[in-house]
Amino acid sequence: MGRKDASTIKLPVDQYRKQIGKQDYKKTKPILRATKLKAEARKTAIGIKTVNRC
Repeated sequence: MGRKDASTIKLPVDQYRKQIGKQDYKKTKPILRATKLKAEARKTAIGIKTVNRC
């Protein structure tokens, strides 16, 4: 029987970091979505736009 390749075995530290990263992303996802919507609203807003004159 062959041994498992060392590259396929993940260290517990790497698994922990990945899990923490997923949790952090899930926490900030609503904030990111709100920021994107706010920026999109600014881009597409009808109203007074500033014109730069040189």
